[in-house]
Amino acid sequence: MSERNQNIGVYICYCGGNISDHVDVEEVRNRVEKMPGVAVARTEMFMCSDPGQEMIIEDLKSGKIDRVVVASCAPSLHETTFRDAIKRAGSNPFIYEHANIREQVSWVHHGDTATDKASILIASATAKAKLLKPLEPIRVEARKHTTIIGGGVAGIKTALDIAQKGIEVTLIEKAPILGGQLNNLDRLAPFGEKASDILQELLDQILNHKGITIHTDCKIEDVTGYVGNFSLDIVTKPDNNNINKKITIDTGAIVMATGSVSYIPFDGEYGFGRHKEVITLKDLIHILKEN
Repeated sequence: MSERNQNIGVYICYCGGNISDHVDVEEVRNRVEKMPGVAVARTEMFMCSDPGQEMIIEDLKSGKIDRVVVASCAPSLHETTFRDAIKRAGSNPFIYEHANIREQVSWVHHGDTATDKASILIASATAKAKLLKPLEPIRVEARKHTTIIGGGVAGIKTALDIAQKGIEVTLIEKAPILGGQLNNLDRLAPFGEKASDILQELLDQILNHKGITIHTDCKIEDVTGYVGNFSLDIVTKPDNNNINKKITIDTGAIVMATGSVSYIPFDGEYGFGRHKEVITLKDLIHILKEN
Protein backbone atom coordinates (compact mmCIF):
# COMPACT_ATOMS: atom_id res chain seq x y z
CA MET A 1 0.00 0.00 0.00
CA SER A 2 1.92 3.03 -1.19
CA GLU A 3 1.11 6.41 0.26
CA ARG A 4 0.58 7.80 -3.27
CA ASN A 5 -2.30 5.44 -4.00
CA GLN A 6 -4.23 5.54 -0.76
CA ASN A 7 -7.98 5.43 -1.30
CA ILE A 8 -10.04 5.96 1.82
CA GLY A 9 -13.46 4.49 2.44
CA VAL A 10 -15.59 6.42 4.95
CA TYR A 11 -18.56 4.62 6.52
CA ILE A 12 -21.07 6.69 8.48
CA CYS A 13 -23.58 5.13 10.86
CA TYR A 14 -27.14 6.27 11.59
CA CYS A 15 -27.00 4.24 14.81
CA GLY A 16 -30.75 3.66 14.56
CA GLY A 17 -31.43 7.34 15.24
CA ASN A 18 -28.92 7.75 18.06
CA ILE A 19 -26.78 9.70 15.61
CA SER A 20 -29.18 10.61 12.78
CA ASP A 21 -31.74 12.24 15.10
CA HIS A 22 -29.31 15.14 15.53
CA VAL A 23 -26.76 14.75 12.73
CA ASP A 24 -27.76 15.11 9.07
CA VAL A 25 -25.95 11.92 8.10
CA GLU A 26 -26.56 12.27 4.35
CA GLU A 27 -25.31 15.86 4.37
CA VAL A 28 -22.17 14.66 6.16
CA ARG A 29 -21.73 11.98 3.51
CA ASN A 30 -22.03 14.60 0.76
CA ARG A 31 -19.29 16.67 2.39
CA VAL A 32 -17.06 13.66 2.98
CA GLU A 33 -17.25 12.62 -0.68
CA LYS A 34 -15.48 15.86 -1.60
CA MET A 35 -12.61 15.39 0.88
CA PRO A 36 -9.15 14.69 -0.60
CA GLY A 37 -8.28 10.99 -0.68
CA VAL A 38 -11.84 9.74 -0.14
CA ALA A 39 -12.74 7.07 -2.71
CA VAL A 40 -16.13 6.06 -1.30
CA ALA A 41 -18.43 7.48 1.38
CA ARG A 42 -21.33 5.31 2.47
CA THR A 43 -24.04 5.31 5.14
CA GLU A 44 -25.77 2.45 6.93
CA MET A 45 -28.45 2.24 9.62
CA PHE A 46 -26.18 0.07 11.80
CA MET A 47 -22.61 0.00 10.53
CA CYS A 48 -21.66 -2.70 13.07
CA SER A 49 -24.30 -5.04 11.63
CA ASP A 50 -23.46 -7.80 9.15
CA PRO A 51 -24.57 -5.69 6.14
CA GLY A 52 -22.44 -2.80 7.37
CA GLN A 53 -19.37 -4.98 7.79
CA GLU A 54 -19.94 -6.64 4.39
CA MET A 55 -20.00 -3.19 2.81
CA ILE A 56 -16.48 -2.54 4.09
CA ILE A 57 -15.27 -6.02 3.16
CA GLU A 58 -16.55 -5.75 -0.42
CA ASP A 59 -14.93 -2.35 -0.98
CA LEU A 60 -11.61 -3.67 0.30
CA LYS A 61 -11.75 -6.85 -1.75
CA SER A 62 -12.67 -4.97 -4.92
CA GLY A 63 -9.67 -2.67 -4.51
CA LYS A 64 -11.76 0.50 -4.30
CA ILE A 65 -10.18 1.40 -0.95
CA ASP A 66 -7.06 0.64 1.04
CA ARG A 67 -7.87 2.66 4.17
CA VAL A 68 -11.02 2.59 6.33
CA VAL A 69 -12.66 5.29 8.44
CA VAL A 70 -15.77 4.40 10.44
CA ALA A 71 -17.87 7.20 11.94
CA SER A 72 -20.18 5.77 14.58
CA CYS A 73 -20.37 5.26 18.35
CA ALA A 74 -17.43 5.03 20.73
CA PRO A 75 -14.55 2.85 19.45
CA SER A 76 -14.53 1.03 22.79
CA LEU A 77 -17.73 -0.69 21.64
CA HIS A 78 -16.88 -1.78 18.10
CA GLU A 79 -13.23 -1.14 17.27
CA THR A 80 -12.56 -4.89 17.43
CA THR A 81 -15.62 -5.52 15.24
CA PHE A 82 -14.31 -3.37 12.40
CA ARG A 83 -10.71 -4.54 12.68
CA ASP A 84 -11.95 -8.14 12.43
CA ALA A 85 -14.02 -7.25 9.36
CA ILE A 86 -10.93 -5.76 7.71
CA LYS A 87 -8.98 -8.93 8.51
CA ARG A 88 -11.71 -11.05 6.92
CA ALA A 89 -11.27 -8.99 3.77
CA GLY A 90 -7.62 -10.05 3.72
CA SER A 91 -6.34 -6.61 4.70
CA ASN A 92 -4.25 -5.37 7.61
CA PRO A 93 -6.49 -4.38 10.57
CA PHE A 94 -4.37 -1.33 11.36
CA ILE A 95 -5.42 0.58 8.23
CA TYR A 96 -8.53 1.63 10.19
CA GLU A 97 -9.32 4.91 11.95
CA HIS A 98 -12.43 5.77 13.97
CA ALA A 99 -14.50 8.94 14.42
CA ASN A 100 -16.83 8.99 17.42
CA ILE A 101 -19.87 10.96 16.25
CA ARG A 102 -22.30 9.66 18.86
CA GLU A 103 -20.88 10.33 22.35
CA GLN A 104 -18.81 13.27 21.06
CA VAL A 105 -21.44 14.73 18.73
CA SER A 106 -25.10 13.64 18.67
CA TRP A 107 -25.33 13.13 22.41
CA VAL A 108 -24.04 16.63 23.18
CA HIS A 109 -24.96 18.76 20.12
CA HIS A 110 -28.05 19.34 17.99
CA GLY A 111 -28.89 20.63 14.53
CA ASP A 112 -26.32 22.32 12.29
CA THR A 113 -23.75 22.33 15.10
CA ALA A 114 -23.90 18.54 15.32
CA THR A 115 -23.66 18.10 11.55
CA ASP A 116 -20.71 20.49 11.33
CA LYS A 117 -18.82 18.87 14.19
CA ALA A 118 -19.38 15.38 12.78
CA SER A 119 -17.92 16.57 9.47
CA ILE A 120 -14.88 18.00 11.22
CA LEU A 121 -14.20 14.85 13.23
CA ILE A 122 -14.49 12.70 10.12
CA ALA A 123 -12.19 15.06 8.21
CA SER A 124 -9.62 14.70 11.00
CA ALA A 125 -9.93 10.90 10.98
CA THR A 126 -9.58 10.89 7.20
CA ALA A 127 -6.44 13.00 7.34
CA LYS A 128 -4.97 10.61 9.91
CA ALA A 129 -5.96 7.59 7.83
CA LYS A 130 -3.72 8.84 5.01
CA LEU A 131 -0.74 8.36 7.31
CA LEU A 132 -1.64 4.90 8.58
CA LYS A 133 0.72 2.07 7.74
CA PRO A 134 0.08 -1.67 7.97
CA LEU A 135 1.42 -3.02 11.26
CA GLU A 136 2.15 -6.45 12.61
CA PRO A 137 1.66 -7.35 16.30
CA ILE A 138 4.86 -7.83 18.26
CA ARG A 139 5.51 -9.70 21.48
CA VAL A 140 7.62 -8.11 24.21
CA GLU A 141 8.95 -9.65 27.38
CA ALA A 142 7.15 -8.32 30.46
CA ARG A 143 8.50 -8.24 33.98
CA LYS A 144 6.48 -10.41 36.33
CA HIS A 145 5.98 -7.54 38.73
CA THR A 146 3.25 -4.98 39.42
CA THR A 147 3.50 -1.59 41.09
CA ILE A 148 0.38 -0.17 42.73
CA ILE A 149 0.20 3.55 43.40
CA GLY A 150 -2.11 4.22 46.33
CA GLY A 151 -2.39 2.40 49.63
CA GLY A 152 -6.09 2.78 50.32
CA VAL A 153 -8.50 -0.14 50.47
CA ALA A 154 -8.57 -0.42 46.65
CA GLY A 155 -4.78 -0.51 46.45
CA ILE A 156 -4.47 -3.01 49.28
CA LYS A 157 -7.07 -5.37 47.84
CA THR A 158 -5.51 -5.13 44.39
CA ALA A 159 -2.08 -5.88 45.80
CA LEU A 160 -3.37 -8.96 47.62
CA ASP A 161 -5.28 -10.26 44.58
CA ILE A 162 -2.26 -9.89 42.29
CA ALA A 163 0.22 -11.31 44.80
CA GLN A 164 -1.99 -14.36 45.33
CA LYS A 165 -1.50 -15.13 41.63
CA GLY A 166 2.24 -15.42 42.15
CA ILE A 167 3.20 -11.98 40.85
CA GLU A 168 5.47 -9.78 42.97
CA VAL A 169 3.91 -6.48 44.01
CA THR A 170 5.25 -3.14 45.22
CA LEU A 171 2.73 -0.84 46.92
CA ILE A 172 3.49 2.89 47.06
CA GLU A 173 1.64 5.27 49.41
CA LYS A 174 2.40 8.98 49.90
CA ALA A 175 0.92 9.04 53.44
CA PRO A 176 2.77 7.60 56.46
CA ILE A 177 0.11 4.87 56.91
CA LEU A 178 -1.98 2.58 54.72
CA GLY A 179 -5.76 2.52 54.60
CA GLY A 180 -6.66 5.83 52.97
CA GLN A 181 -10.23 6.97 53.64
CA LEU A 182 -10.96 3.81 55.59
CA ASN A 183 -9.00 5.35 58.47
CA ASN A 184 -11.63 8.09 58.75
CA LEU A 185 -14.74 5.92 58.73
CA ASP A 186 -16.68 4.35 61.60
CA ARG A 187 -19.15 1.70 60.45
CA LEU A 188 -19.68 0.54 56.90
CA ALA A 189 -22.88 0.00 54.96
CA PRO A 190 -24.81 -2.16 54.48
CA PHE A 191 -23.94 -4.49 57.40
CA GLY A 192 -22.48 -2.05 59.90
CA GLU A 193 -19.02 -3.60 60.29
CA LYS A 194 -16.44 -1.39 61.97
CA ALA A 195 -14.10 0.16 59.41
CA SER A 196 -11.18 -0.29 61.80
CA ASP A 197 -11.80 -4.05 61.98
CA ILE A 198 -11.94 -4.37 58.17
CA LEU A 199 -8.78 -2.29 57.81
CA GLN A 200 -6.90 -4.28 60.44
CA GLU A 201 -7.80 -7.55 58.71
CA LEU A 202 -6.48 -6.20 55.41
CA LEU A 203 -3.31 -4.84 57.04
CA ASP A 204 -2.61 -8.19 58.71
CA GLN A 205 -2.78 -9.86 55.30
CA ILE A 206 -0.69 -7.38 53.35
CA LEU A 207 2.00 -6.78 55.97
CA ASN A 208 2.59 -10.52 56.31
CA HIS A 209 2.60 -11.32 52.59
CA LYS A 210 6.11 -12.19 51.39
CA GLY A 211 5.31 -11.21 47.81
CA ILE A 212 4.39 -7.60 48.63
CA THR A 213 6.86 -4.77 49.27
CA ILE A 214 5.44 -1.58 50.80
CA HIS A 215 6.80 1.96 50.60
CA THR A 216 4.95 4.63 52.60
CA ASP A 217 5.66 8.32 53.17
CA CYS A 218 7.12 8.70 49.71
CA LYS A 219 6.51 10.37 46.34
CA ILE A 220 7.16 9.45 42.71
CA GLU A 221 9.83 11.52 40.97
CA ASP A 222 9.87 9.94 37.51
CA VAL A 223 8.30 7.17 35.42
CA THR A 224 9.87 5.84 32.23
CA GLY A 225 9.53 2.77 30.02
CA TYR A 226 6.84 1.03 27.99
CA VAL A 227 4.24 -1.72 28.28
CA GLY A 228 5.69 -4.60 30.27
CA ASN A 229 8.85 -2.72 31.24
CA PHE A 230 8.52 0.39 33.38
CA SER A 231 10.90 2.08 35.78
CA LEU A 232 9.77 4.30 38.67
CA ASP A 233 11.99 6.55 40.75
CA ILE A 234 10.56 7.22 44.21
CA VAL A 235 11.88 9.35 47.05
CA THR A 236 11.03 8.86 50.71
CA LYS A 237 10.46 11.83 52.97
CA PRO A 238 13.45 12.96 55.08
CA ASP A 239 14.29 10.72 58.04
CA ASN A 240 15.55 11.82 61.44
CA ASN A 241 18.87 12.69 59.85
CA ASN A 242 17.13 14.78 57.18
CA ILE A 243 18.14 12.29 54.47
CA ASN A 244 15.91 11.35 51.53
CA LYS A 245 16.13 7.77 50.37
CA LYS A 246 15.89 7.25 46.60
CA ILE A 247 14.58 3.95 45.25
CA THR A 248 14.20 2.69 41.68
CA ILE A 249 11.48 0.12 40.99
CA ASP A 250 11.54 -1.95 37.80
CA THR A 251 8.06 -3.23 37.06
CA GLY A 252 5.91 -4.76 34.34
CA ALA A 253 2.61 -3.02 35.08
CA ILE A 254 1.38 0.02 37.00
CA VAL A 255 -2.02 0.21 38.72
CA MET A 256 -3.38 3.61 39.69
CA ALA A 257 -5.39 3.39 42.92
CA THR A 258 -5.00 6.96 44.09
CA GLY A 259 -8.48 7.35 45.56
CA SER A 260 -10.56 10.51 45.68
CA VAL A 261 -10.74 13.93 47.31
CA SER A 262 -13.92 15.16 48.98
CA TYR A 263 -15.51 18.21 47.38
CA ILE A 264 -15.67 21.29 49.60
CA PRO A 265 -18.48 23.67 48.56
CA PHE A 266 -17.64 27.32 48.11
CA ASP A 267 -18.97 29.80 50.68
CA GLY A 268 -22.74 29.99 50.37
CA GLU A 269 -23.14 27.02 48.04
CA TYR A 270 -26.13 25.04 49.38
CA GLY A 271 -25.85 27.31 52.41
CA PHE A 272 -22.41 25.92 53.30
CA GLY A 273 -20.42 28.31 55.47
CA ARG A 274 -23.48 30.40 56.23
CA HIS A 275 -25.63 27.92 58.11
CA LYS A 276 -23.99 25.72 60.71
CA GLU A 277 -26.50 22.96 59.95
CA VAL A 278 -25.05 22.55 56.42
CA ILE A 279 -21.98 20.31 56.60
CA THR A 280 -20.10 17.99 54.27
CA LEU A 281 -20.50 14.22 54.32
CA LYS A 282 -16.89 13.97 55.47
CA ASP A 283 -17.68 16.14 58.49
CA LEU A 284 -20.82 14.10 59.24
CA ILE A 285 -18.84 10.86 59.17
CA HIS A 286 -16.32 12.38 61.57
CA ILE A 287 -19.07 13.51 63.96
CA LEU A 288 -20.70 10.07 63.92
CA LYS A 289 -17.34 8.41 64.54
CA GLU A 290 -16.63 10.64 67.54
CA ASN A 291 -20.04 9.91 69.03
